[in-house]
Amino acid sequence: MFMKAVIDILQREAPYLNSSRNKAMLVAFLAVFTLIFLVVYNPFNMIEWGGSILGYVGIGTVVMLVSQFPLRNILGVRKFRLYHLFIWIIGELFVITFFVYLVYGPLFPTFKERVHEYLDTLKFVCLIIIGPYFLFVWFLAYRHKLSNYQDVARYNASIEPGIDNKLLTIIAENNKAVLAINSNHLLFVRSSGNYVDIYYLKGDILSKELVRMSLKGIEVKLKGSSVLRVHRSYMVNTNMISSIKKTRKGYNIRVQHAPEEIIPVSLGYKDQFEEALALKVPH
Repeated sequence: MFMKAVIDILQREAPYLNSSRNKAMLVAFLAVFTLIFLVVYNPFNMIEWGGSILGYVGIGTVVMLVSQFPLRNILGVRKFRLYHLFIWIIGELFVITFFVYLVYGPLFPTFKERVHEYLDTLKFVCLIIIGPYFLFVWFLAYRHKLSNYQDVARYNASIEPGIDNKLLTIIAENNKAVLAINSNHLLFVRSSGNYVDIYYLKGDILSKELVRMSLKGIEVKLKGSSVLRVHRSYMVNTNMISSIKKTRKGYNIRVQHAPEEIIPVSLGYKDQFEEALALKVPH
């Protein structure tokens, strides 16, 4: 179950570096941070390396600019998932190290010595860059989530309250709201251990959030709405159902905007589900 939760997290969309503005901000932040850090602290006895601090920073900046702009366009990598992001960062670190070693590395006579020098250089590059890199990505992720919450909250404030118009608000451990979704925009909810995947519409775009909360907690919050528990691991918005197929133990249903997802209705929730549909379908 833990591994499944980790895999689900790694497959989450990471739109933080999709925009040109965010990519440019990342490159600029890393360049300025690295320059200040190297000038002020002179780490790893860099004064004895014989290279130029501006040269090190320039190599890293050029590699990052090429990586984040033309290379992503050439390879068609316009949207990241979290595991894509981690792989891309690792690749950037290896390439920066390669060019730093190529320009400033000593010419050792044996292949083994060259590999050892490259790995030493990689260690230093990682120690300098990886911390601020992830810190800035975390900042972009936080800003993105805050923007989503503000957009949803503004939209929900403009809608009149009603029984099918409940606001699902997710509260973090610090008692701050991290997500607010109107139940009319919910498609379905899927349990992943101590977390739940919430599929909802943001405008006309299918979005997904992984939050630390139980399915039971969401069920309580949305009691009386059109969002119904249909399985020990699923809740579904009955207003968003696009097709229903009867099975031996219950039903398989699909929802609008996510036709590839098959949501089971288990035997234990079958009567409740049929009753809910009977209220909506005249006989």
